[in-house]
Amino acid sequence: MTSVDHVESLGRAGWVTRAVALGGLCLLLQQVPVSYRIDFFGQVSDGASLIHLHAGLLLAIALLERDRRVVAGCFLLTFVGWTVRQLYFNDWRPGAGLLWGGATYAFALGWSLACARWMEWPRPDGQRVMRRDLVRFAGIGLLLYPLVLALTGLSVIMLSTPDLAVGAVFQMFFAKQLGVAVVTLPVMVAWRERGHPVPRTAHASHWLWLVVLAAGLAASVWATMLVRKVFGAGGTNPQLVLMDYRFALLLVLGWAMLRLPSHWAMAALSATLLMLVGMVAGTAEYANSAVGFFNLLHVTLELNILLLVMLYLWLTHRDRQELAERLSAETLRDQVTGLPNLKALRERVSRPLARTELGYLLLDQTDTLVAGFGLDTQAQAMDATARRLQDLVETYYVGTGQFALLPQHAGDPDLWERVVARVEHAEIDVGGRPIRLLPYLGVAAFNGSHARVVDRAVVTASHLAFEARHHGELRPRYHDAAHRHLRQTQHRQLRDATEALASLRNERVVLYFQPIRELEDGRDADPRALTGEVLCRLLDERGEIMSPARFMAPLEAAGRGAELDLAVMRALFRLLRKSPDALPHCREIAINLTGQSLASMSFQVELRTLLAGSPLPMSALCFEVTETAAISNTAAASHLLTDLRALGCRIAIDDFGTGMQSFARLRELPVDVIKIDGSFVRNVAQLGKDYAVVQASVAVAKAFGAATVAEFVEDEDTEF
Repeated sequence: MTSVDHVESLGRAGWVTRAVALGGLCLLLQQVPVSYRIDFFGQVSDGASLIHLHAGLLLAIALLERDRRVVAGCFLLTFVGWTVRQLYFNDWRPGAGLLWGGATYAFALGWSLACARWMEWPRPDGQRVMRRDLVRFAGIGLLLYPLVLALTGLSVIMLSTPDLAVGAVFQMFFAKQLGVAVVTLPVMVAWRERGHPVPRTAHASHWLWLVVLAAGLAASVWATMLVRKVFGAGGTNPQLVLMDYRFALLLVLGWAMLRLPSHWAMAALSATLLMLVGMVAGTAEYANSAVGFFNLLHVTLELNILLLVMLYLWLTHRDRQELAERLSAETLRDQVTGLPNLKALRERVSRPLARTELGYLLLDQTDTLVAGFGLDTQAQAMDATARRLQDLVETYYVGTGQFALLPQHAGDPDLWERVVARVEHAEIDVGGRPIRLLPYLGVAAFNGSHARVVDRAVVTASHLAFEARHHGELRPRYHDAAHRHLRQTQHRQLRDATEALASLRNERVVLYFQPIRELEDGRDADPRALTGEVLCRLLDERGEIMSPARFMAPLEAAGRGAELDLAVMRALFRLLRKSPDALPHCREIAINLTGQSLASMSFQVELRTLLAGSPLPMSALCFEVTETAAISNTAAASHLLTDLRALGCRIAIDDFGTGMQSFARLRELPVDVIKIDGSFVRNVAQLGKDYAVVQASVAVAKAFGAATVAEFVEDEDTEF
């Protein structure tokens, strides 16, 4: 036997097995009658079944089974069962009746397949019953399908007992219809929900509610029986108005539809409908055809409405729960990269961890990556990093180029060193070019599963990572006493920055003026001439002066240098407007600018607006830039200073000689004045090296056509 023949034989065995199993189940349901007596225009039929459960199952099989051979096998076995029943219980003889019955079953097979196709079933595996399917099912499955089957069965009855044909056809319609209502849709929903997660809605309180309801019903039934017994013993036999317990049954059914898994909910729905059908069959007494027919029609209509309402309720609840869970899952992932985020990390720590350590990975230059290549490239780079580390740690994306890491396995003493090494030596393809992102890692221990615990660990580890980047240290940094001191310093800087910002925004700015004098041979004849530098001080909430050491570094660390510079200029212009007499004597007023201001486009816009309303001519303004200023965008800074120079302002480099970029600054920026740092001037007469530096600075200034200003020229020894 070839492999193809083997596969085909397995396929044949598969469909035969399914046909026998499902057909056997149909045979069992065929033997479950709900006895009912129907009286229609004098045609009395005793022993008929009010519901054909097998009809509902056959339709469900036609809707769900893609292999039509299985459906045909189920109908064949059902026909065999019907034949045996007619031969041995109804005293039929082989002949035209049985042949015609076989023809009607063949037609029922074709009709079932046609109805399934009209209802757009069967569908591929995985597709579920939706709310829109209820409308098509109500029209075709609950009405058209049983009606045609009942009319087809009429032909068989006409051959055997034509005097009961009219009543029997109505009995058959209701039996087929109720069978479909009780079996078909619940089976379809339960089968199609296999493998799908159950919505997380079950809670202890819900079960407690059900127990209380059941206890209340039991107590009420007991009280009813007691009342009837007491009043019946007296012979009065009063007409008592008691509760219809079907209402309470529906409450329990509603709870089951909302709280139980799909298979149990559908089982509860079918069982409830079957129970109600049995109650109708056992208690109905009809005196004539009109009452019998319309009461049965009324009950059938109510059962179908109950079926559709409960299924709509269940499907709506299912869709809403899945939507809520999907939205909740989306909140656990970063929208750009798709990686788990900080919220996912908080949920993760609520479960046991392999190791109570958390790493914070900071990838350098990711901002440049985004600016140069876009968010898609950033997302690809971050995803590649996460996949590269997935066997070592769980990765959680917390910001641009920043990850929180949890160990995958316990007992690895070199875990964090391996993480750094793997990222450091990995190349990421960006625009066809391989690049490397330098990793900086901080590690903090934590104990507990509360969200605040992990948040503190993230903050601690992030401080360590940023400190490692500050020092250019490509080794993991671990939390210790030195780091606690660092955190205290950072917290103090943050507090000072916050207080300084409050002072700026409340205009608590105090200006001091440091004059600049020329040497004696060039001294200005006008003693009232004002030439010098504006110095800034801030007032805290208590009105005490804050020194520059207290607010300059924190403001720049917080990226607020531009706000400081703008506040100083506004305070200066307000002061000059209040002193119009001093304006003619202002020869040159120097104002300091931070490196952050020079690179900020918004600052440039604000500065040009302020200068447009300046009380001084542009020639009286000089803008100073320290040599050591951290200028992130030298091109933007050079463009701004060139524009200011074109307006008539002068440009000065302050603290010249203290940094490593003295000559680079002269080449990159337009310069009119070079201010030699006072540390070289103070001991210029005693130290030859300082004298050499000063002398060289003056020579360089002349070479660039710039004037020279020296700090701490306080006596004749320093005048040279």
